[in-house]
Order: sequence, then structure tokens, then C-alpha cells
Amino acid sequence: MNFKKTLASAIVLSTVSITPVLANDWQGKTNDAWLDGKIETALMLNNELNNFEIDTTVNKSAAILSGTVSSEIEKDLAGQISENVDGVKSVDNRIEVDPKYTSKTARAGQKFSRTWHDLSTTAGINIKYAANDNIEATAIDVDTKNGKVMLTGTVRSDTAHDLAIEIAKGFDYVSNVEDNLRVIN
Repeated sequence: MNFKKTLASAIVLSTVSITPVLANDWQGKTNDAWLDGKIETALMLNNELNNFEIDTTVNKSAAILSGTVSSEIEKDLAGQISENVDGVKSVDNRIEVDPKYTSKTARAGQKFSRTWHDLSTTAGINIKYAANDNIEATAIDVDTKNGKVMLTGTVRSDTAHDLAIEIAKGFDYVSNVEDNLRVIN
């Protein structure tokens, strides 16, 4: 079993180490595909760019970049990275710049972040209510959406009402507290 693993590892290492050498002899579409992969990898490894928003094609060792970014700096960076890939003869940078552009990945990340903050806020407020003897936590429903906390339910006094509101306002990422609490005596 160990012999098979060693042999497999040796084959993989040999293939990986010889591929760049062989790539220098590749021609035509094979070389273009190799260069395209190198450019995609170089763009992916840069933390300032989202390589999923930049499309690359290579024809006769000439790279063509397209897609949309939010600044000239990002466009220029993508072009410079592509020009510095060994084997690329020229770069036609057709990337469009839209200062209002937000990538799908960034939008998804923002949505996830907002959802995470809303869930964390709701849980945190519920925990604070449960830990406070002046508030009956099970009588208050807490919902958070886009930073807005909605409190619904009942409290036993005006003091408990004010305390419940202030606890909710005290959380990070809370933009507003909607008070639908009723005081019952």
C-alpha cells in the first residue's frame, strides 16, 4: 500500500514539475489555454481583484481581458498582472469601469454579513433579556431585519419597557428599534 502511494506521489510530482518545461514547446491553442490558466491564477492570487468578475481569453499568446470593475486602478492592476505572466505577448484590456459596480460575490458577502449581524443581534438581545430579572424574556418577541429591531409583546412596567428598549438600542449594527411593546400591570 505504501509503495502505491509513493509511486503515485512520484508520478504527480514529476508531472507537475515537468509541465512548465513542456509548456514552452506547446503551440497554438494548447499554449493559449496554458497562458489563460496562468493569467486566471495570477488574477485569483491577487487580493485586490475579484477574478470571477474578469474574463480572460488568449489567442496567439495575446490576452484579452473583459468584465467590469469599480475603479481604473483595478482595471490597470488586472492589465499589469496579465502583462507580467511569462509567455503573454500583449494584453488588450477591455475591462469596463463602473464606480457604482458591486460584484455578485461582494453583494452575496454583504447580504451574508447583514443576515449574520441581524441573527446575532436578535440572539444577543434575547440573552440579555433572559439574564435580566426585570424583564420577562418569554413575553417579548425580538426580530431584526437590516439592522432594525422590532420588539413585540408585553412588559410588566414602564421601567421594564424603557429597559427593554435601551438594551435593544445598545447593540452594534442596530439602526432603529420599533417599539410594539405593551405595558400590562
